[in-house]
Order: sequence, then structure tokens, then C-alpha cells
Amino acid sequence: MRGSRALLSAVGVLGTGTAWAADVDLTELKASSPVPYYSTPSWSVVGSVTPNFTDNALFSRDNRRSDFFYEPDVSVRLDGNLTNDLSYRLYARAQYDAFSREKDGNAAVARMGARLTENWDGWRFSAIYEHRYDFDGIYRDLAFTSDDVMGSVARDFRVNNVTLSPLLLLTYRFSDLAEARRWRFDALLGIEVKLDPKWSIVSTPLFEAFWFTDGLNRGRQDQIYSADIGLKYSFASNVSLTTTVLYEARESNVMVRRYRDLRIGPRLDFAF
Repeated sequence: MRGSRALLSAVGVLGTGTAWAADVDLTELKASSPVPYYSTPSWSVVGSVTPNFTDNALFSRDNRRSDFFYEPDVSVRLDGNLTNDLSYRLYARAQYDAFSREKDGNAAVARMGARLTENWDGWRFSAIYEHRYDFDGIYRDLAFTSDDVMGSVARDFRVNNVTLSPLLLLTYRFSDLAEARRWRFDALLGIEVKLDPKWSIVSTPLFEAFWFTDGLNRGRQDQIYSADIGLKYSFASNVSLTTTVLYEARESNVMVRRYRDLRIGPRLDFAF
């Protein structure tokens, strides 16, 4: 049974949220380079494990609470090519946040999706469809279901030991919960500075804007500004550890939705 408080909390109407405030899929971005041409499709398991400290577990303007949370994120993917320049991906993904003390911040997402990417003169143009289930608690109560339709453009620029990866993303979310329906625009820049074959300095400054279209959130407009810096160590081409400090700020025309958040922690990334 869906509770109205859990539903509204899940989309921030009551001023709570989860650690996915900036909802752009950074894991997908970091694995979004063109796949090699395969004569047959290729399976992989990709994920990360992140223990983090946050000084604002519930994304609150007035009731800040510090806590540690644990965030596993695992995807199963099928990658392949339709032509030399057109690749596809089918995926299923599970992700959750588990807080040490602030259990109201616990949340989970399960999603299935498909992506087509056209590589043209170094640019990547993607069309993405994703069906997702958002849960209150760790896969406890289903809060709402959504269908996200996305379009993005990205490219990598390499100068000596520096790689710059800008990405623009536009999304509309259809949902069975009116308050979750919205447009979203993301602009971000992935930065990696290689210090040697194992060590890198990494950063992903981000701007994200939301325009909510229905329900109690109709007319709400939010903007998220995020800046981070991290030190990455690559154990192998498919396993790395990154320790990051991230600062995030949300502005909104709904005063209760404004907040500041600082997060610090390591992230283990893997792909098999």
C-alpha cells in the first residue's frame, strides 16, 4: 500500500529527499564512450560501492543532520552495434542509499532501459528510454514508477594528459505520481588529469535545472549547482578507487527546497 506521506517525500514535496539530489547518471556518463564494434553482443556487469559522509542527510534547509551512508550501484548491460557508428545498450540497474542513523533518508531505485548512440565526427548523440521504480526505504514500499525519455550530446577532448568530457542532457519524466512529472536539463564537464598511469585528479562540475509540470509541484523550478574534486587510483583498466569531496547547492522558487550539502568519501568502481 502506498502511503501519501512516503509518496510526497519521495519527490521532495515535504522537504525530504535522498542522496541522489543531482539525478544525472554519472555512472552512465563515465561509461558512455563508443563501444568497439562487436560481431556479437557483449555482456558486462558494471557498478560502484560508495561509503560517504554527508552533513545534510535529508537535504533540509533548516534541519541539517550529519550521517554516513552506504550506496551500492550495480548494472547488468548488453552492448552491441547496429552499424560501425550506431551502438546500443540494454541494461538493468539497482541502486540504494542506506543511512547509519537517519533512516528516513533510506531510498532505492530499480530501473531498466535502452540507449542508442550515434557516433558522428567525434560527437556522441544518444536517445535513451528508462523505466524506473522509486522506493521509500531499501526496496520496502514502492513510492512511484516513472518513464524517462532522454536525449544527450557528448564528446571527449584530450590535450596531453588532460581529458575534458562535456555532456548536455534533456529529460522528460512521465510518472504515475503527478508531483514527479518534470523536465530536467543537465550540463556537466568531466575532467581527468593523468598524473601517471595509475593516478589521476578528477572532477565533474555540474549544473542541473528542473521544471515540474503537475500536481502539488506544478510551477516549481529548482537549480542544482555541484562541484567536486577527487583523487583516482586505477588498480587495473576495469577497477579504480576515487576519493572525492563534493559540495552541492540547490536553489528553488519553493523556499523549503533550498539546501546546501557537503559529501566526502571513497568510491570503488568496477566493470567485468
